[in-house]
Amino acid sequence: MGMRSQGASAGIAEELARELTAGVYPVGERFLTDQELQERFGVGRHSVREALKILSERGLVGRRRKTGTFVLSTNPVTPYVHSLRDLRGLLDFAASTMLEIRHVGLISTSDKALIDIGDLPDKRWLRVAGLRSVKESGVPLCWSEILIPERFSPPREVLLSTARTIYEEIMAHNGLRLEYVEQEVTAALLPPAMADLLKPDGETAGLLVKRRYVSHTGETFEFSQNLYPARRYTIRSIIRQRA
Repeated sequence: MGMRSQGASAGIAEELARELTAGVYPVGERFLTDQELQERFGVGRHSVREALKILSERGLVGRRRKTGTFVLSTNPVTPYVHSLRDLRGLLDFAASTMLEIRHVGLISTSDKALIDIGDLPDKRWLRVAGLRSVKESGVPLCWSEILIPERFSPPREVLLSTARTIYEEIMAHNGLRLEYVEQEVTAALLPPAMADLLKPDGETAGLLVKRRYVSHTGETFEFSQNLYPARRYTIRSIIRQRA
């Protein structure tokens, strides 16, 4: 698609987005057909479909096979963009989000939550789980699971009341320094319970971000995994040439 066509699609999407957020088209109702949009804007089918794709990515409309396009929301979803250049980026993430802890309890290596952790010596872990949201907007961002070896775990009342990140609290409690964080990002499906909680407007695709925190002693003192609706979270990294 050429630059001119791209510009047309973006312009159409912006105009329709303004109308959708103004409530011109009721949520749950059928949206304008492709033919109606072609006639209104005087463009081809491809430009219209690209514009609808943009609206769909913002969570405003949804395309249903054989039945057309429907209005999903009047509030566009703004993806959370997480820029990771160094470990400071993890602190920035914690500062701009908030974790509502919903579960705290000990689990053992037989629990399914520990299946992907690998061959580590610790047999008992403290599980902290809850809903993480964007501070500024309150929009649910992801479901977080944090696993701490019991021997490294601070008192539960400290974890429930601290203003610091959990990994910072663990380091302070144990006199540790953070050496590195290993991160893995994989595609995942949102289970129905998570879809109800995160309200991704019919989206079933997700991103699972796993992190392992390793201290200066070489010991793993925390695992975390965050499950996001796919369109709600973006990781931006900078990759430099090694000197």
